[in-house]
Amino acid sequence: MKRLISSFVIAIIAITVFGQDMKYTHKIIKELASEKYYGRGYVNRGDSLAAEFLSGQLSEIGLDNYNGTYFQRYTTNINRYLIKPQFGFNDSTLVIAEDFIAIPNSANVNGKYEIEWITERTLTNPWALKHFLKEDHPESFICIDSTGLNNEELYNFANIIFSKNYINAAGVIEASSHLKYTARTELKEYVHIQVKPEKINTKADSIFVNIKNDFIEDYETQNIIGYIEGKSDSIIMFTAHYDNLGMIDDIMYPGANDNASGVSMVLNLAKYYASKRKNDYTMVFVLFSGEEAGLLGSEYMAENPPFELSKVKILLNFDMVGTGDDGIYMLNAKEYPQVETLFNKMNEKQKYFDVMHCSGASFSSDHAPFYEKGVDAVFVYAAGDNSNYHQPLDKFEDLTFSAYKDIYKFCIDVVKELAK
Repeated sequence: MKRLISSFVIAIIAITVFGQDMKYTHKIIKELASEKYYGRGYVNRGDSLAAEFLSGQLSEIGLDNYNGTYFQRYTTNINRYLIKPQFGFNDSTLVIAEDFIAIPNSANVNGKYEIEWITERTLTNPWALKHFLKEDHPESFICIDSTGLNNEELYNFANIIFSKNYINAAGVIEASSHLKYTARTELKEYVHIQVKPEKINTKADSIFVNIKNDFIEDYETQNIIGYIEGKSDSIIMFTAHYDNLGMIDDIMYPGANDNASGVSMVLNLAKYYASKRKNDYTMVFVLFSGEEAGLLGSEYMAENPPFELSKVKILLNFDMVGTGDDGIYMLNAKEYPQVETLFNKMNEKQKYFDVMHCSGASFSSDHAPFYEKGVDAVFVYAAGDNSNYHQPLDKFEDLTFSAYKDIYKFCIDVVKELAK
C-alpha cells in the first residue's frame, strides 16, 4: 500500500510540475507573439528585442554560455517593406496579406502595366508558346489564367516556366490559395505578386502596383546558445528558430506556432535538465535567427560551432509544435536506421502518439545544415491545422497543444534511452 501511495504521489507531482510548465509555455508564446517584438523580424530590430528576452530566460534557467555571452552574432542582407505594397486589377484595389502578397525580393516599382494572359490556348500550341517565350516582355506583367486551366499538370508546367520570369517581364502574377509571406536576402529586377485565385480578374487588361523596398546590407542578428555541462562531453542538442516575418507597415506576423511554440519547447527542456543534479550528456540549447530568410542562423552555427560537431549524439529541432491533432512527423529520421528503430520502438511501447511518421531527408528547417555536416539531426513537427503559418493569423489562441506534452516526454525519454 505504501508503495502504491508513493507511486501515486510521484505521478501527481509529475503532472503538477508539467502543469506549471504549460503555464510557462503559454507565457513564452504569448510574450513572443506580442506587439512589443514587432513580429520578431527586421522592423524596429524586433529579432534583437526577442533575443534579449530569450537570453534573459536562459540566464534565469541557469545555463552556461560560450565565450562569455549567449549570443553568436553574424550579419546578413535583408529586405523589408516599411510601407504596404499596393496592387490591383484595372481600377480595383486588393488588400495586402488578405488578397495578395508581394514576394519580398520584388523590385521597386510604381505604375500601371499591361497584363499578358497565359491561357490554355497558349500553353497547348507549341508555335504560340515558342513565339511567346522567344520575346522579352519588359513592359508587361505576366499572369496565368488559372480559372481556364483545369489541367493540373499544365498549370504546374506554366508556373515553373513563368514564376522564374525567364521572359524578363516587368512582373509575374501567380495564383495562390495560400498567401505565405517570407523573408529575402536579395532583390530581383522584377516584381513577383501572389494573388488568391478568386481575386484574379481575368477580364482585366491592366494592373497598378506600388512597391517600395527598404533593403539593408550587413544587418546584425544573432543566434542564442546555452548549455549544461554533463558527465560526458558527448552532446545532445535541442534547437528551434525564434525569428519570424516581422511587419509590413501596421500588419504584424505574430508567429505563435511558427515558431514561438518551438522556442517554448527548447526552454521547457532547458528547465528540466537544469533542475537535474548531473546529466549523462552535455545538453546544448540553441535558438536560431534567420530561419525564415533561408536557414541563415543554423548555417552560420554549423560553419562556426563553439564545440566539435562530431561530439553531437543527436540534434532534435522543433518547428511548429503547437498543434498535433493529426500526429507527429519526425523528418529526417529515416536517414538514421538506428534512430528510426529507437523512435518506433519507444512509441509502440509508451504510446506517446497515435500517429508518428518517420520520413526521409528534409531540408526545410534548421536541422538541415547540421545534417549536411554529418550530425544525426531530426526535425520534429506537429501536424494539424497549421494553415495560418506565415500569415498575420498565426496567433496563440488557435494553438491546440494536442501533442505538446507528449513531444516533451518523448524527447526526455529519447535521451534516457541513448544513455543506456
